[in-house]
Amino acid sequence: MSSAETRAETSVRLTPHPLQRVGAYALLRLAGLNTTRRHPESLTDAEFEAAWGTMTDDVVATAWLEDTKAPGAFWLSSSYLFWPNSKVNPTNRRTLTERQRVELIQTWRTLPAAAPIELSGVPCTLCGQMACGFYGKVDVPLAASVEHRNSTVPGHEGLALCQGCLGSFYAMPYGCAINGGKASILHSWDDSALAMFTTRQVRLTRRRINLKSTSANELRYSREVEALRALKSYDDRLRDGVELYVFSNSNKQQTLDVYGVDQPLAEWLRSTVHSPALKAGYKYLIRAHYSSKVPGAVRLAYNIFRHPHRVPITAVDYLSQLTAEKGAPPPETEALAQLHRSFIEEVFGVAQRDVDQITRLGNSIGALLLEAPERGMLKQFEHAQSDPMRLQAWLKRSATKWTLERKVTEPLVTTEQWRLLFEPGDRVRFHRDLLFVAVLEHLARNQWLAGTPNDRDDRDDDILTEDEDQ
Repeated sequence: MSSAETRAETSVRLTPHPLQRVGAYALLRLAGLNTTRRHPESLTDAEFEAAWGTMTDDVVATAWLEDTKAPGAFWLSSSYLFWPNSKVNPTNRRTLTERQRVELIQTWRTLPAAAPIELSGVPCTLCGQMACGFYGKVDVPLAASVEHRNSTVPGHEGLALCQGCLGSFYAMPYGCAINGGKASILHSWDDSALAMFTTRQVRLTRRRINLKSTSANELRYSREVEALRALKSYDDRLRDGVELYVFSNSNKQQTLDVYGVDQPLAEWLRSTVHSPALKAGYKYLIRAHYSSKVPGAVRLAYNIFRHPHRVPITAVDYLSQLTAEKGAPPPETEALAQLHRSFIEEVFGVAQRDVDQITRLGNSIGALLLEAPERGMLKQFEHAQSDPMRLQAWLKRSATKWTLERKVTEPLVTTEQWRLLFEPGDRVRFHRDLLFVAVLEHLARNQWLAGTPNDRDDRDDDILTEDEDQ
């Protein structure tokens, strides 16, 4: 490592590059600092060098390992994912002595001078500070390989970086969940949330480094599950959405997939698990996603990051299935109905006025069904609910009955309610589902119940609520 006298003052800055941003917050943790109280741009020279030294020691320690199957080979194994063809994993590694490996790695990871004369005036591509060198795929995951560029002279690494940005890229892997040959990070433009996400993941990654075995049991969609778990653990209001980056810098297949969760959904998830009124409904939402092949918590996490529109639909299908099985709305109905309304209002922006209109109609239909509590009456409504034309016909017949038998002037279905249920639009499915849930909720509230709460495997709940420190 170069001495402080040969360097200008180090400055770590946050840039628009998500991987660099994660790395910048990881530097704080590697320097032994509280990332929730400090900002990366407050790092001193001494703190930056302490973090750099920790990272260097970790990769130098791989020099004494025989191969990736040796105990404690986490970084040697991961080096093929993050730094292919680096000094950690050269093709002739087996023929080198341990001392030669150490020297190669130390040469690669020696902290470069802040602004070498040969780069005078060259700015960092990401933050604009003076660059300390040019870097490519070996040091910067997902950077273009020299074989695939025609914008620089042959062999030129291409990407000018300063010390702060280079250090951030080296620190970034500590903020990654690594499994199945790929890495993933949970990123947000809300810096406070990003600090917490990264702090949590650095702690988990460093714990895994100390394990004797680098292998890990990989659950299906484990990245989405871990990301959802991190999101739920955040205490403050989320000011922006989150993104799950899944990538590999491997020579075999360089890949990048990004799954975004918009701010309304991210905040709904975070706040729901802390809400006494919605906690029960969330538990049932997990159970609604259960299948014989995939635990409910796993399927819910997958839908949240990949198909969020399926979340409320799955809840409605679950209630419909249980109602059909039991012959009446199940005891889960009221809690899940409240959660369903909360979701479509806060996540999809269905107006409160529209929700109230449809809920009012659902209460009226429920009152009609209560007057004739035979299973067949509810069955007719369930059958009609599945098709817009059948539902229109059912409502017309029920409206006639409502008017003749109750002798009221107020119609069963208003023009506004009819419009919400049947005029084409991107929310009409949500409106009809809301009607179905409102009817079931009214019946459940008035004690038209059968059986006990569904007792599907409670292990679904444990996946997202287990104490990660155990």
